[in-house]
Amino acid sequence: MVALLVLLTFVTFIAIDYLLNREKYRFQEAPAPEPVLVIEPMPEPVAAGIRMPERLAYHPGHTWALDMGDGRIRVGVDEFGANLLGTVEKVVLPQRGRWLRQGDKGVSVTTKNGQATLASPAEGEVLRVNSSLAKEPGSLSGDPYGRGWLVELLSPDAVVGFRNLLSGAPALRWMEEQMQEIRQVFSPQMATAQDGGLVQPRHGDELPPEVWQEQVRHFFKF
Repeated sequence: MVALLVLLTFVTFIAIDYLLNREKYRFQEAPAPEPVLVIEPMPEPVAAGIRMPERLAYHPGHTWALDMGDGRIRVGVDEFGANLLGTVEKVVLPQRGRWLRQGDKGVSVTTKNGQATLASPAEGEVLRVNSSLAKEPGSLSGDPYGRGWLVELLSPDAVVGFRNLLSGAPALRWMEEQMQEIRQVFSPQMATAQDGGLVQPRHGDELPPEVWQEQVRHFFKF
């Protein structure tokens, strides 16, 4: 009898607790997951058929610089320069530890038409070189914004150096002017072609060596 009274008392307490705190016993639904924000990548800006990624800054000698943070700057040749070079047979990069000033001729490129030198778009110590270009020199012209990068510099004052480079709308206008000029070299008809007279990769191969030498000196500023 005592055991029954204890059991009834226990059940009564549970019933009273449920009535007073029924929210505590209600099934808790899992919160709905927050919607995932999908951001579509923006297409790269194109000036007269030449891709010009916004993250890069451009030197008038057709090289680019990418601020990688902590004073590190990656350097390469832009798509215009890569197309003008044509088939690249050899790339000679500066040694690690060498100091390059902005505009210094730090890279030598050998093509089927001859040699060209590329200006450094930034100032700093050569921290790293793209050693894969020794085995795959063609990636310089085939993938100038990716596998064809040249060197990385350690710059003590990268901010000042970037002020002397082109970016945004001024860079696009400059490239359009450069393309207008080079179209006249390849063919006067290219300037008014409906397709914009695009200069494609390996286009530099079509120029006679003496004309090619003249143009790379002009456009690469050496």
